[in-house]
Amino acid sequence: MPTPTFDDSSARGSERAEPQRIRAQDGEFGRRDDPSPTSRVATAVVLALIAAVAVVVAQLIGVVRSADGSPVGDGATIAAILAGAVPVVVVIGATVGVAGKRVEFAAALLAGYGAVALGLAFLDVALLADPIDANRLELFRPLSAAMLDATPGTYVLLFGHAVSVLAGVAGWSAVHRAGLGDGYGHSVYSEHVGRAAAGRVGPLLAASIGASGVLAAVAAFASLYRSDDPVVIVTAVVEMPVFVAVGSAVVGIAALVVAASALASLSPIVASGASVGAGLGVLAFAGVGLLAGLGTGARVDAGVGAYLGTVAGLGLLICGAVLAPVAAARDRRALERAQQRETGVRDARGVAGPGTTRWHAAAGSAGVASGVLFVLGSLLPILGTDSGIAVPQILATRVVLVAGFVMILGSVPLLFSEFASTARPFVSMFWLGAVSAAAGVLQSVVLAEDVDGVSTGIGALAIIAGVVAAVATGVLALFAGSAERDDVDTSADAGFDVPVLGAALFGGVLLAIGLALPLYRGSDLTAATVTEFPWGWDTWGQMLLAVGVVVAAVVAARARPVRGSVLLGGSVVAGIVYVASWPLTSARATDPEMGPGVVPSVVGIVVLAVAAALSARRADR
Repeated sequence: MPTPTFDDSSARGSERAEPQRIRAQDGEFGRRDDPSPTSRVATAVVLALIAAVAVVVAQLIGVVRSADGSPVGDGATIAAILAGAVPVVVVIGATVGVAGKRVEFAAALLAGYGAVALGLAFLDVALLADPIDANRLELFRPLSAAMLDATPGTYVLLFGHAVSVLAGVAGWSAVHRAGLGDGYGHSVYSEHVGRAAAGRVGPLLAASIGASGVLAAVAAFASLYRSDDPVVIVTAVVEMPVFVAVGSAVVGIAALVVAASALASLSPIVASGASVGAGLGVLAFAGVGLLAGLGTGARVDAGVGAYLGTVAGLGLLICGAVLAPVAAARDRRALERAQQRETGVRDARGVAGPGTTRWHAAAGSAGVASGVLFVLGSLLPILGTDSGIAVPQILATRVVLVAGFVMILGSVPLLFSEFASTARPFVSMFWLGAVSAAAGVLQSVVLAEDVDGVSTGIGALAIIAGVVAAVATGVLALFAGSAERDDVDTSADAGFDVPVLGAALFGGVLLAIGLALPLYRGSDLTAATVTEFPWGWDTWGQMLLAVGVVVAAVVAARARPVRGSVLLGGSVVAGIVYVASWPLTSARATDPEMGPGVVPSVVGIVVLAVAAALSARRADR
């Protein structure tokens, strides 16, 4: 055997590869590559402190004055105190987190609050544009229709909320940096390491946080106040001045996104901080509105949005506060159970292959795009008109707005392998509900374009694009479901579960009957119904949903228990969105009254929910 030889070049190459020759101060490696998030959190806390001081100082200065010297009423004192206290609480919480070496919590807290603060900043811009219509009753109450001017306090208030957004960006950056370090998302139970927070805290707490996020989004599009005062004019959010509408929308969307991101986070501590921060931000919006509505004086009261938003904010705050301890307790219990077993049993659901993951991601991306297009389309002008012609009001956009938010919420889990297989049946069903909601707007556009001088607006085009994306979502979800079946053992094919089939089919048929009949009637028009010919786009959309509900009932009875339950849950949510079109759009009719479609729709939704519960209780196949 020949003796191996080494030349000098190999030796020199080895010397250059030695670790001691790589110095932190040389080349491209330096302090910017330090994985510690401490410096970024420190920056975020300083910014948050500046923001809190600015918000408090703005209230002491005052934000408006009358142009003619007439008096301006004071705002509700308790509401003003809460508005100033929230950013202070955020700073205190972040400081305590840093002092307690919970840097991830502090960073996520600032990130969650900063996301919602972006909407508050838009509301501050409305004070600059049109103070009297901004309806900031925690700061002032107009006593007359006299012109109001913004004071330097308005600019200080806007500066404070803008700096809160910057603090949130710095906090998000710190969370990202913390995620690069060792021990991120640590669990004493090894199988929970790298698992999303939703899977570590249990379905009840995860569902509560998700529901709070959805409720916050709904509340943001409901008015914070009810007013009989001719000076304080309260309209639907979509009809308010642009910065008020946009600010409210951003608050709702931000809370929803933060809640979804918290559930998907690998670290329960980060999820806890983000949820708490978003909850405080929602309370700075809706909780302040609730106190202002109740305490501002006669002829003005708190609206539905204030109550719903306050509940959502408290839900995010409380659930976020207990999230990390609950996750730690469940990790310990899981470890104890694992230690008691001699051998582990692999989850019978199987592991998704790379092909399945790609289909899930494609379906989720298309679903999110569809939901965003629906939300944007409902907020943008649906119709364009020539000069001098009043723009017709399309109330069906309110239903599209709700459907768009639900579409986003249902599609986001498809982007995370932890939830994709479970969430996929919901999207497979609900895209039909979204298309049905959009069909009502398209029918109104078709009728309005028959009027001279009226044309299709950018909002209608966005909704049409959303319909195309929703159809693509349904097709991709179908392919994803097929790929899922390739990853599991289907050799022992199970038949129909008779109790689930009976309940689901009964509920599906009832809901289909409700979809065929009008939800309301007025002296001048009737809601979409199969009894009026020719059918419009809205009727065709409802019939498409009706067929989908019946088919889903049959499929759910043969599907695996969890999938069947989620599929029926999609039918329930689609039915709720449809029934919600009654209070959201009935104002287009004169003297509206309940139609024959309400009772079968409501009963069908309840029966489908019972069928979903029955499916969830079945033993795994």
